Amino acid sequence: MQSLARPRAPMRRAASKTQSPRTPKAGQKRPGGGTSDDAQAAVGGPSAGLLGTTANFGAAFEGPKPLKPAWAVGLLEFTDSETGEVFYARRAHDCSLHLVQSPAEKRVRKFVRKAAAADVLGKAHRITACHAYPIKGSTRVEVWAKQGAALPGHFVGLQTCALSWLCPICAPKIGERRASEIEAAMTICKAQGGQVLMPTFTAPHQRKDSLVDTLAGIKKALRSMGQSRRYREMQDRLAVAGRVTSTEITHGEANGWHPHFHELWFFERAGVNLVALESELYAMWRKACLKAGLGEPSRKHGVVVQDGSRAAQYVSKMGDKEWGLSDEIAKASSKNGRNGHRSAWQLLDCMADPDATPAHQKRAAGLFREYAEATKGRQQLAWSPGLKKRYAIEDMNDEELCAQVEEDSFLVAQITLDAWRAIRRLNMQAYILNAVQDGTDAVNDLVEHCLRISVMRDAKKVSV
Repeated sequence: MQSLARPRAPMRRAASKTQSPRTPKAGQKRPGGGTSDDAQAAVGGPSAGLLGTTANFGAAFEGPKPLKPAWAVGLLEFTDSETGEVFYARRAHDCSLHLVQSPAEKRVRKFVRKAAAADVLGKAHRITACHAYPIKGSTRVEVWAKQGAALPGHFVGLQTCALSWLCPICAPKIGERRASEIEAAMTICKAQGGQVLMPTFTAPHQRKDSLVDTLAGIKKALRSMGQSRRYREMQDRLAVAGRVTSTEITHGEANGWHPHFHELWFFERAGVNLVALESELYAMWRKACLKAGLGEPSRKHGVVVQDGSRAAQYVSKMGDKEWGLSDEIAKASSKNGRNGHRSAWQLLDCMADPDATPAHQKRAAGLFREYAEATKGRQQLAWSPGLKKRYAIEDMNDEELCAQVEEDSFLVAQITLDAWRAIRRLNMQAYILNAVQDGTDAVNDLVEHCLRISVMRDAKKVSV
């Protein structure tokens, strides 16, 4: 596969959705030079993680310096003088440099995280079958590409778990579409003369507190506050049309689990004072936390009310667009932790990190298991009754969102079930999708290569 830093070959449209799988010749040249055998001499080994990265073929590429890919514009570029590997970094506020992963690398990381989650939760868990096994009755797996996407490629015909709390593959897709729903509602609200603000509620917590108990305590406090007469009168006085509530959970070794709740408030009229609202909410939140036995919340962090101007300062961890209120609400479970806190995804990273000690990996696995048990059956995002109807938002559950077919997409390749089993055994799902940017031939060559490696491994087992 070509490096993202190189000019890529244009994708070729497949004939039709019912196109039969083609059979490429063994060793056929792929765009960028080299045979499919050369592409990965050790599929599934340590070198497998290099496929689809920015630091891949810099040394082998001859000719003029390749153009910087669109996703890397504005980033600092470094080339290893010994290996020719190309890396990109972003300078932080403290002038330190942070390596930035390419979209292809991020996709690979999602599949690595999902495999780590499946290892912890067990083979019987829904997440194990997600993007691993074809749907019942399917005779093939299809690879499609979305027109105009920065990194095209997605599978059709595979099972999905639609677990927004746990699945690193399904959660970003659900979050992106939920953010679009919220953005649409915000646009209508503002067009009607309204206003949208986001209060965030945090309660005191300690390292010894279990996540399930902490979530139950915060839920009890929110319910108590919401049922108070003062709260209801405030909602009526400020003309609150409804709310969207989201839960975000991180973990820090110093203070344990840190759940906090974002609420997006839709007001029928503008002009709400943020400072006054925050002060009034804190007084009610403090009383509710004490009543629920949670202790007194911090005045600085207990309740924070913000509008879009502050939330837009954050850059999405999954892209380069501004991080708005809709993203903060809909993609809370997809963010990385800050200031010593780790998100669920970062716990999975620790489990899959070969440099992590067994003790750290075991600790991360235990925390992720606790996280999975505490969030089971809990909604990650909830709209107040009637709010979706008010703003003409179609009511769809997470399973329906995951099953949606990408618009403006076309068929790239079809994979037989035998070939898919080989791809799954070699953990090559992400690399198949990354090959889409190089066209149909590249995808089919890599599929054939996976088949050959799988057959060779089977034959070696039999001979032994």
